[in-house]
Amino acid sequence: MICLTVVYPFLLYTPNDFVTRWREWYIETAMGTMTHQWLATWFIPEDIINEVMLKRYLMNQRQEGAASAWSEPDGQTTPDAAPVSTPKEEFYKTFSELDRDSFEAFLEQNPEYIADGYENINIDLIGEATKRDYQTGIKTVQGDTVLAVNAEYGILIAELRGEDSLGMEYAGKLALCKKPERVIVGTCAGLFSYGSFVMDMVRDYDAMLGINASGFADYEGNGTGGLPYGFLKSEGKQLQGAVGNGWKIIGFDEEDHLQVGAFSDTSHLRDAVEFHPALIINGENMVAGTGMNEQQPRTAIGQAKDKTVIMLVVDGRQFHSFGISIERCGEIMESYGAYQASMLDGGSSSVMVYNGREITSPTTLSQNAEGRTLPDAFLVR
Repeated sequence: MICLTVVYPFLLYTPNDFVTRWREWYIETAMGTMTHQWLATWFIPEDIINEVMLKRYLMNQRQEGAASAWSEPDGQTTPDAAPVSTPKEEFYKTFSELDRDSFEAFLEQNPEYIADGYENINIDLIGEATKRDYQTGIKTVQGDTVLAVNAEYGILIAELRGEDSLGMEYAGKLALCKKPERVIVGTCAGLFSYGSFVMDMVRDYDAMLGINASGFADYEGNGTGGLPYGFLKSEGKQLQGAVGNGWKIIGFDEEDHLQVGAFSDTSHLRDAVEFHPALIINGENMVAGTGMNEQQPRTAIGQAKDKTVIMLVVDGRQFHSFGISIERCGEIMESYGAYQASMLDGGSSSVMVYNGREITSPTTLSQNAEGRTLPDAFLVR
Protein backbone atom coordinates (compact mmCIF):
# COMPACT_ATOMS: atom_id res chain seq x y z
CA MET A 1 0.00 0.00 0.00
CA ILE A 2 2.83 2.39 0.80
CA CYS A 3 4.38 1.71 -2.63
CA LEU A 4 1.06 2.38 -4.40
CA THR A 5 0.08 5.49 -2.46
CA VAL A 6 3.47 7.14 -1.84
CA VAL A 7 6.40 5.72 -3.82
CA TYR A 8 4.60 5.24 -7.16
CA PRO A 9 3.19 8.81 -7.35
CA PHE A 10 6.55 10.20 -6.20
CA LEU A 11 8.40 8.38 -9.01
CA LEU A 12 5.87 9.60 -11.59
CA TYR A 13 5.53 13.24 -10.64
CA THR A 14 8.51 14.43 -8.62
CA PRO A 15 10.59 17.19 -10.27
CA ASN A 16 13.71 15.84 -8.54
CA ASP A 17 16.49 15.89 -11.19
CA PHE A 18 17.86 12.45 -10.34
CA VAL A 19 14.45 10.71 -10.39
CA THR A 20 13.40 12.63 -13.52
CA ARG A 21 16.44 11.46 -15.47
CA TRP A 22 15.81 7.83 -14.56
CA ARG A 23 12.08 8.14 -15.28
CA GLU A 24 12.77 9.63 -18.74
CA TRP A 25 15.42 6.98 -19.43
CA TYR A 26 12.95 4.21 -18.54
CA ILE A 27 10.18 5.63 -20.73
CA GLU A 28 12.45 6.33 -23.71
CA THR A 29 14.06 2.90 -23.51
CA ALA A 30 10.74 1.05 -23.32
CA MET A 31 9.07 3.14 -26.04
CA GLY A 32 12.14 2.77 -28.25
CA THR A 33 11.46 -0.96 -28.64
CA MET A 34 9.05 -2.60 -31.05
CA THR A 35 7.60 -5.24 -28.70
CA HIS A 36 8.20 -4.04 -25.13
CA GLN A 37 6.45 -0.67 -25.08
CA TRP A 38 4.01 -2.19 -22.60
CA LEU A 39 6.72 -1.78 -19.95
CA ALA A 40 5.86 1.92 -20.10
CA THR A 41 2.23 2.01 -21.27
CA TRP A 42 0.95 -0.39 -18.60
CA PHE A 43 2.32 1.58 -15.66
CA ILE A 44 2.77 5.20 -16.73
CA PRO A 45 0.03 7.69 -17.69
CA GLU A 46 -0.16 8.62 -21.36
CA ASP A 47 0.39 12.34 -20.76
CA ILE A 48 3.73 11.66 -19.04
CA ILE A 49 4.83 9.34 -21.86
CA ASN A 50 3.84 11.91 -24.48
CA GLU A 51 5.77 14.66 -22.70
CA VAL A 52 8.94 12.55 -22.71
CA MET A 53 8.48 11.38 -26.30
CA LEU A 54 8.10 14.98 -27.51
CA LYS A 55 11.89 14.98 -27.88
CA ARG A 56 11.62 12.28 -30.55
CA TYR A 57 8.98 14.31 -32.40
CA LEU A 58 11.19 17.41 -32.37
CA MET A 59 14.15 15.36 -33.65
CA ASN A 60 12.03 14.06 -36.54
CA GLN A 61 10.89 17.59 -37.35
CA ARG A 62 14.50 18.74 -37.53
CA GLN A 63 15.28 16.01 -40.07
CA GLU A 64 12.43 16.78 -42.44
CA GLY A 65 13.75 17.52 -45.93
CA ALA A 66 17.40 16.86 -45.06
CA ALA A 67 19.28 14.88 -47.73
CA SER A 68 22.86 14.14 -48.68
CA ALA A 69 24.76 16.40 -51.08
CA TRP A 70 28.37 15.50 -51.81
CA SER A 71 29.36 18.48 -53.95
CA GLU A 72 32.08 20.69 -52.46
CA PRO A 73 30.66 23.88 -50.88
CA ASP A 74 31.50 27.36 -52.19
CA GLY A 75 33.47 26.03 -55.13
CA GLN A 76 36.14 24.49 -52.89
CA THR A 77 38.03 21.48 -54.17
CA THR A 78 39.98 18.81 -52.36
CA PRO A 79 43.73 19.41 -52.78
CA ASP A 80 45.77 16.78 -54.56
CA ALA A 81 47.33 14.28 -52.18
CA ALA A 82 51.10 14.09 -51.88
CA PRO A 83 52.60 11.23 -53.88
CA VAL A 84 53.04 7.97 -52.00
CA SER A 85 56.21 6.06 -52.79
CA THR A 86 56.24 2.90 -50.65
CA PRO A 87 53.74 0.21 -49.59
CA LYS A 88 54.32 1.28 -45.99
CA GLU A 89 53.35 4.89 -46.63
CA GLU A 90 50.44 3.78 -48.79
CA PHE A 91 49.23 1.62 -45.88
CA TYR A 92 49.35 4.51 -43.40
CA LYS A 93 47.71 6.83 -45.89
CA THR A 94 44.87 4.34 -46.31
CA PHE A 95 44.48 3.60 -42.60
CA SER A 96 44.86 7.20 -41.49
CA GLU A 97 42.90 6.48 -38.28
CA LEU A 98 45.69 4.21 -37.00
CA ASP A 99 47.93 5.66 -34.35
CA ARG A 100 51.21 5.02 -36.14
CA ASP A 101 53.47 4.87 -33.10
CA SER A 102 51.34 2.25 -31.32
CA PHE A 103 51.03 0.19 -34.51
CA GLU A 104 54.77 0.22 -35.19
CA ALA A 105 55.42 -0.81 -31.60
CA PHE A 106 53.00 -3.73 -32.06
CA LEU A 107 54.72 -4.84 -35.27
CA GLU A 108 58.10 -4.67 -33.60
CA GLN A 109 56.82 -7.11 -30.97
CA ASN A 110 54.93 -9.22 -33.53
CA PRO A 111 57.03 -9.21 -36.72
CA GLU A 112 55.13 -12.18 -38.20
CA TYR A 113 52.31 -9.83 -39.21
CA ILE A 114 54.64 -7.86 -41.47
CA ALA A 115 56.42 -10.83 -43.02
CA ASP A 116 54.55 -10.45 -46.34
CA GLY A 117 54.69 -6.67 -46.41
CA TYR A 118 52.33 -3.90 -45.38
CA GLU A 119 50.06 -4.54 -48.35
CA ASN A 120 49.30 -8.04 -46.95
CA ILE A 121 48.85 -7.25 -43.26
CA ASN A 122 46.06 -9.35 -41.74
CA ILE A 123 45.66 -9.00 -37.98
CA ASP A 124 42.66 -10.48 -36.17
CA LEU A 125 42.78 -10.29 -32.35
CA ILE A 126 39.02 -10.46 -31.75
CA GLY A 127 37.92 -12.91 -29.06
CA GLU A 128 34.47 -13.91 -27.79
CA ALA A 129 31.63 -11.61 -28.76
CA THR A 130 31.06 -10.44 -25.17
CA LYS A 131 34.74 -9.87 -24.40
CA ARG A 132 35.65 -6.27 -23.63
CA ASP A 133 38.56 -4.17 -22.40
CA TYR A 134 41.08 -5.51 -24.92
CA GLN A 135 44.75 -4.68 -24.44
CA THR A 136 46.18 -5.10 -27.94
CA GLY A 137 48.46 -2.10 -27.62
CA ILE A 138 47.18 -0.64 -30.92
CA LYS A 139 45.04 2.49 -30.86
CA THR A 140 43.17 4.66 -33.29
CA VAL A 141 43.98 8.35 -33.25
CA GLN A 142 40.54 8.71 -31.60
CA GLY A 143 41.81 6.57 -28.71
CA ASP A 144 39.91 3.32 -29.31
CA THR A 145 41.61 -0.07 -29.18
CA VAL A 146 42.25 -1.67 -32.57
CA LEU A 147 41.31 -5.35 -32.83
CA ALA A 148 41.74 -6.18 -36.52
CA VAL A 149 43.40 -4.81 -39.66
CA ASN A 150 42.94 -6.43 -43.06
CA ALA A 151 44.84 -4.65 -45.83
CA GLU A 152 43.39 -6.74 -48.66
CA TYR A 153 39.78 -5.84 -47.84
CA GLY A 154 40.64 -2.40 -46.46
CA ILE A 155 39.06 -3.14 -43.07
CA LEU A 156 39.99 -1.86 -39.61
CA ILE A 157 37.94 -2.90 -36.56
CA ALA A 158 38.12 -1.19 -33.17
CA GLU A 159 36.57 -1.87 -29.80
CA LEU A 160 34.17 0.78 -28.53
CA ARG A 161 33.64 1.22 -24.82
CA GLY A 162 32.23 4.04 -22.77
CA GLU A 163 29.51 5.35 -20.53
CA ASP A 164 26.28 6.70 -21.89
CA SER A 165 23.09 7.74 -20.16
CA LEU A 166 23.16 7.82 -16.36
CA GLY A 167 26.72 6.44 -16.34
CA MET A 168 25.76 3.00 -17.67
CA GLU A 169 28.36 1.23 -19.80
CA TYR A 170 28.20 0.21 -23.43
CA ALA A 171 30.47 -2.00 -25.54
CA GLY A 172 30.57 -2.67 -29.25
CA LYS A 173 32.62 -2.71 -32.44
CA LEU A 174 33.34 -0.09 -35.07
CA ALA A 175 34.51 -1.15 -38.53
CA LEU A 176 36.20 1.21 -40.98
CA CYS A 177 35.93 0.05 -44.59
CA LYS A 178 38.40 1.75 -46.92
CA LYS A 179 37.05 0.25 -50.13
CA PRO A 180 33.45 1.48 -50.48
CA GLU A 181 33.13 -0.23 -53.85
CA ARG A 182 33.15 -3.51 -51.89
CA VAL A 183 30.11 -2.51 -49.81
CA ILE A 184 26.78 -3.88 -51.04
CA VAL A 185 23.35 -4.80 -49.71
CA GLY A 186 22.95 -8.57 -49.60
CA THR A 187 19.55 -10.20 -49.19
CA CYS A 188 18.33 -13.33 -47.46
CA ALA A 189 17.73 -16.53 -49.41
CA GLY A 190 13.97 -16.46 -48.76
CA LEU A 191 13.33 -12.75 -49.32
CA PHE A 192 9.65 -11.81 -48.76
CA SER A 193 9.08 -15.20 -47.14
CA TYR A 194 11.69 -16.03 -44.50
CA GLY A 195 14.87 -14.35 -43.30
CA SER A 196 18.48 -15.44 -42.82
CA PHE A 197 21.06 -14.80 -40.15
CA VAL A 198 23.62 -12.16 -41.10
CA MET A 199 26.21 -14.94 -40.82
CA ASP A 200 24.37 -16.82 -43.60
CA MET A 201 24.27 -13.76 -45.86
CA VAL A 202 27.99 -13.16 -45.29
CA ARG A 203 28.62 -16.75 -46.35
CA ASP A 204 26.24 -16.68 -49.32
CA TYR A 205 27.88 -13.56 -50.75
CA ASP A 206 31.42 -14.68 -49.88
CA ALA A 207 31.85 -11.53 -47.78
CA MET A 208 34.38 -10.68 -45.10
CA LEU A 209 32.23 -8.34 -43.00
CA GLY A 210 28.51 -7.82 -42.49
CA ILE A 211 26.05 -5.85 -40.35
CA ASN A 212 22.26 -5.96 -40.18
CA ALA A 213 20.40 -3.35 -42.23
CA SER A 214 16.60 -3.13 -42.76
CA GLY A 215 13.81 -3.41 -40.30
CA PHE A 216 11.16 -6.01 -41.10
CA ALA A 217 7.54 -6.96 -40.51
CA ASP A 218 7.50 -8.38 -36.99
CA TYR A 219 3.92 -8.72 -35.76
CA GLU A 220 3.94 -9.29 -31.99
CA GLY A 221 7.62 -10.18 -32.19
CA ASN A 222 6.98 -13.31 -34.23
CA GLY A 223 8.14 -12.22 -37.68
CA THR A 224 10.34 -14.56 -39.69
CA GLY A 225 12.55 -11.70 -40.85
CA GLY A 226 11.87 -12.25 -44.53
CA LEU A 227 9.69 -9.21 -45.24
CA PRO A 228 11.80 -6.00 -45.23
CA TYR A 229 10.24 -2.74 -44.16
CA GLY A 230 10.80 0.04 -46.68
CA PHE A 231 12.99 0.61 -49.69
CA LEU A 232 15.35 -2.16 -50.81
CA LYS A 233 17.80 -2.22 -53.69
CA SER A 234 20.58 -4.78 -54.11
CA GLU A 235 23.34 -4.64 -56.72
CA GLY A 236 21.34 -2.31 -58.96
CA LYS A 237 18.02 -4.16 -58.71
CA GLN A 238 15.15 -2.49 -56.87
CA LEU A 239 13.23 -5.06 -54.87
CA GLN A 240 10.80 -2.89 -52.89
CA GLY A 241 9.60 0.71 -52.81
CA ALA A 242 9.91 3.30 -50.04
CA VAL A 243 7.48 3.93 -47.18
CA GLY A 244 8.52 7.55 -46.58
CA ASN A 245 6.76 9.22 -43.62
CA GLY A 246 10.01 10.56 -42.21
CA TRP A 247 12.09 7.49 -42.98
CA LYS A 248 15.32 7.89 -44.94
CA ILE A 249 16.70 5.87 -47.83
CA ILE A 250 20.28 4.91 -46.97
CA GLY A 251 22.62 3.51 -49.58
CA PHE A 252 25.44 3.84 -52.06
CA ASP A 253 25.33 5.41 -55.49
CA GLU A 254 27.35 4.44 -58.55
CA GLU A 255 30.23 6.64 -57.34
CA ASP A 256 30.33 4.79 -54.01
CA HIS A 257 29.00 7.75 -52.03
CA LEU A 258 26.65 7.05 -49.14
CA GLN A 259 23.38 8.87 -49.74
CA VAL A 260 20.84 9.53 -46.98
CA GLY A 261 17.47 11.15 -47.68
CA ALA A 262 13.85 10.78 -48.74
CA PHE A 263 14.68 10.50 -52.44
CA SER A 264 11.90 10.40 -55.03
CA ASP A 265 14.38 9.40 -57.74
CA THR A 266 16.44 6.38 -56.69
CA SER A 267 17.88 5.51 -60.10
CA HIS A 268 21.33 6.72 -59.00
CA LEU A 269 21.50 4.22 -56.13
CA ARG A 270 23.04 0.76 -56.55
CA ASP A 271 22.51 -0.65 -53.03
CA ALA A 272 20.17 0.82 -50.43
CA VAL A 273 17.69 0.21 -47.61
CA GLU A 274 15.35 2.47 -45.61
CA PHE A 275 15.42 3.34 -41.93
CA HIS A 276 15.62 6.33 -39.56
CA PRO A 277 16.72 8.63 -38.07
CA ALA A 278 19.60 10.20 -39.96
CA LEU A 279 22.56 10.94 -37.71
CA ILE A 280 24.67 13.24 -39.87
CA ILE A 281 23.71 14.96 -43.12
CA ASN A 282 26.34 16.90 -45.08
CA GLY A 283 28.50 17.16 -41.98
CA GLU A 284 25.70 18.43 -39.69
CA ASN A 285 24.92 16.33 -36.64
CA MET A 286 21.13 15.94 -36.82
CA VAL A 287 20.70 14.38 -33.35
CA ALA A 288 23.03 16.53 -31.24
CA GLY A 289 21.33 18.13 -28.26
CA THR A 290 18.13 16.13 -28.57
CA GLY A 291 18.43 14.95 -24.97
CA MET A 292 17.29 11.46 -25.94
CA ASN A 293 19.08 9.09 -23.57
CA GLU A 294 17.42 5.74 -24.23
CA GLN A 295 19.99 2.92 -24.32
CA GLN A 296 19.37 0.14 -26.82
CA PRO A 297 21.39 -2.26 -28.97
CA ARG A 298 22.24 -0.16 -32.05
CA THR A 299 23.49 -0.47 -35.61
CA ALA A 300 24.53 2.52 -37.74
CA ILE A 301 26.36 3.24 -40.98
CA GLY A 302 28.19 6.35 -42.15
CA GLN A 303 30.81 7.62 -44.55
CA ALA A 304 33.61 10.17 -44.26
CA LYS A 305 34.59 12.63 -46.98
CA ASP A 306 37.48 10.36 -48.04
CA LYS A 307 34.81 7.68 -48.70
CA THR A 308 35.73 5.56 -45.66
CA VAL A 309 32.60 3.61 -44.70
CA ILE A 310 31.94 3.51 -40.95
CA MET A 311 29.92 0.61 -39.55
CA LEU A 312 28.90 0.67 -35.89
CA VAL A 313 27.27 -2.06 -33.80
CA VAL A 314 26.81 -1.73 -30.03
CA ASP A 315 25.47 -4.52 -27.83
CA GLY A 316 22.62 -3.83 -25.40
CA ARG A 317 20.29 -5.28 -22.76
CA GLN A 318 23.16 -7.38 -21.41
CA PHE A 319 25.44 -7.23 -18.39
CA HIS A 320 28.54 -6.37 -20.43
CA SER A 321 26.69 -3.60 -22.31
CA PHE A 322 23.44 -1.82 -21.49
CA GLY A 323 23.23 -0.24 -24.92
CA ILE A 324 23.78 3.21 -26.38
CA SER A 325 21.69 6.27 -27.19
CA ILE A 326 21.07 7.65 -30.66
CA GLU A 327 22.74 10.90 -29.63
CA ARG A 328 25.91 9.05 -28.61
CA CYS A 329 25.90 7.16 -31.93
CA GLY A 330 25.98 10.54 -33.66
CA GLU A 331 28.93 11.65 -31.52
CA ILE A 332 30.90 8.51 -32.38
CA MET A 333 30.22 8.90 -36.09
CA GLU A 334 31.27 12.53 -35.86
CA SER A 335 34.52 11.63 -34.09
CA TYR A 336 35.44 9.36 -37.02
CA GLY A 337 34.75 12.06 -39.57
CA ALA A 338 31.36 10.97 -40.88
CA TYR A 339 29.94 13.38 -43.45
CA GLN A 340 26.79 11.28 -43.88
CA ALA A 341 25.42 8.75 -41.38
CA SER A 342 22.20 7.05 -40.37
CA MET A 343 20.82 4.58 -37.91
CA LEU A 344 19.87 1.11 -39.18
CA ASP A 345 17.62 -1.43 -37.45
CA GLY A 346 18.66 -2.05 -33.86
CA GLY A 347 17.44 -4.01 -30.86
CA SER A 348 17.73 -7.78 -31.17
CA SER A 349 18.65 -7.40 -34.85
CA SER A 350 21.98 -5.66 -34.13
CA VAL A 351 24.96 -7.83 -35.05
CA MET A 352 28.35 -7.61 -36.75
CA VAL A 353 29.97 -10.60 -38.46
CA TYR A 354 33.66 -10.65 -39.38
CA ASN A 355 35.94 -13.32 -40.76
CA GLY A 356 33.40 -16.11 -40.33
CA ARG A 357 31.91 -15.43 -36.89
CA GLU A 358 29.76 -13.02 -34.88
CA ILE A 359 31.97 -10.47 -33.15
CA THR A 360 29.13 -8.70 -31.32
CA SER A 361 26.53 -10.26 -29.04
CA PRO A 362 22.89 -10.01 -30.19
CA THR A 363 20.23 -9.93 -27.52
CA THR A 364 17.23 -12.17 -28.20
CA LEU A 365 14.66 -13.92 -26.03
CA SER A 366 16.04 -17.21 -27.29
CA GLN A 367 19.62 -16.12 -26.49
CA ASN A 368 20.58 -17.25 -29.99
CA ALA A 369 24.22 -16.29 -30.56
CA GLU A 370 23.44 -15.54 -34.22
CA GLY A 371 20.69 -13.06 -33.38
CA ARG A 372 17.49 -12.91 -35.44
CA THR A 373 16.74 -13.95 -38.99
CA LEU A 374 16.70 -10.80 -41.14
CA PRO A 375 15.88 -9.68 -44.69
CA ASP A 376 19.17 -8.04 -45.65
CA ALA A 377 22.57 -6.79 -44.55
CA PHE A 378 25.31 -4.37 -45.54
CA LEU A 379 28.24 -6.56 -46.61
CA VAL A 380 31.90 -6.01 -47.46
CA ARG A 381 33.07 -8.59 -49.97
